[in-house]
Amino acid sequence: MIILSPEAKGGEDFLSDYWQRPILSQTRQNVFSLYAEDCGLCHKGQYNDWNKSLHSKAVGPGLTGQLRPSKDPSFAASCYVCHAPMEEQSEMKEARGKRQEEYIKNPLFDNRLKLSGVSCSVCHLRGGKIYGPPATSKSQISNLKSQIKGDHNGFVEKDFFEKAEFCAACHQLDEGYELNGKLLVNTYREWEESLYGKNNIICQNCHMPDRQHLWRGIHDPDMVKNGVTIDARREDKKAKLTITNAAVGHLFPTYATPLIIVKGFMLDKKGRVVQSSLKEAYIGRRISLDLSEELFDTRIGPQKRFEFDYVIDKSYNKNKLVFEAWVYPDEFYNRFYRELLKGSDKNLDRKEIEKALSITEESGYLLFRKNL
Repeated sequence: MIILSPEAKGGEDFLSDYWQRPILSQTRQNVFSLYAEDCGLCHKGQYNDWNKSLHSKAVGPGLTGQLRPSKDPSFAASCYVCHAPMEEQSEMKEARGKRQEEYIKNPLFDNRLKLSGVSCSVCHLRGGKIYGPPATSKSQISNLKSQIKGDHNGFVEKDFFEKAEFCAACHQLDEGYELNGKLLVNTYREWEESLYGKNNIICQNCHMPDRQHLWRGIHDPDMVKNGVTIDARREDKKAKLTITNAAVGHLFPTYATPLIIVKGFMLDKKGRVVQSSLKEAYIGRRISLDLSEELFDTRIGPQKRFEFDYVIDKSYNKNKLVFEAWVYPDEFYNRFYRELLKGSDKNLDRKEIEKALSITEESGYLLFRKNL
């Protein structure tokens, strides 16, 4: 059984038991369906939002294409900690009473539940009870009373659903991999040390406004545009593009998987890019595919800025200058899947990895463009 430290679960004792992984079996003691679709029969808004979110895709082709739980159950379990944390979502389980790590087939394994990723049951179901945040509106209070009486077999209100520590269970891995003295997953600590953490502006404020179950982030252009400000100026032969992390409560971007590419270039009289004028800069934390080396870390801290200077060569002075900022949310994964497909690993599900590669190729978008 994988049990994370209180720090890895958010540093709060009251969440330690709640976020023990794997989440102990709900099948034997539960009177509710474990499937999100069934929850959606009543909770339509929450279900529809979740179904569009990355939480519903936590077990995607990039993961399933790599894992071989029967051959390497320990590696699979380390991924399932966050991607599929319920006991019923794992093909294998640790054999109890063994001194050394040993896995056996899990009789409770449910592939449909596994493929639902981080669904309703993962966050709201424990020991045959439904847990959730306190009601705020009159309609919520009315619904809550009916749920407590019988609809949910005794609904349990917990205020920790509205604490940043709740999200830290998967978005802060203090026992995770370090590179160049920095954790790969350090979002909660970044938030905690920022102005947002000091003023208790929690993750849910931005990622779950009005309790929407969307969890938008780097993949969503509107979310990113609301988090950063971009200013482009030109004076004679000098120009500058400034990107400020104005409203992101952690580093922008927080993970090592995205990359933002800033470009400056000149257009000729026909509107074509003058290739010799192209200049690029990168915002992100780029690491080698084997996780052995940090190539650079240019992420922008909260209320910090990134400046991109462009000097216009005299030969281009009469041409039009263009600044662009492109966001590639899955840049690391794209490189990684390409490299996997070059190899001959027989344990790899190549069709799944090809699907994952296609997804990463389509996730990039133009965040900003301005002609000067």
